[in-house]
Amino acid sequence: MVFTDPQIGIVGGGFRSLQTGSFATGQVNFDDQSRARILLQNKGLMNVYAETTTGRFLGAEMLAPGGEHLAHLLAWALQNRMTIEQMLGMPYYHPVLEEGLRTALHDVNAKLRVGRRAGSESP
Repeated sequence: MVFTDPQIGIVGGGFRSLQTGSFATGQVNFDDQSRARILLQNKGLMNVYAETTTGRFLGAEMLAPGGEHLAHLLAWALQNRMTIEQMLGMPYYHPVLEEGLRTALHDVNAKLRVGRRAGSESP
């Protein structure tokens, strides 16, 4: 965690530690995220990574408002080996910065579902 404005955080080994073709990426841009706009801190980006075969959360990288808190929550999820679907099953309140995290999780979950459907099709 780096305490900049916006804050920088990496959970897990980051993008560089991931094996090409083994993961999907979800993303959120905080430019239009409601709580970030309310706080006048609507700048930043977050990527979340999930294993394509299991949907397990692998880590995240962010330059985001409230990044220290988001990284803390994501470190717990990583330590508990949660899947993206389990993470989406957790409560998200409104208006909070964690809604941005939920957006990124929905993005990666949609990509995981598309990948699973494409992988199950017969040639």
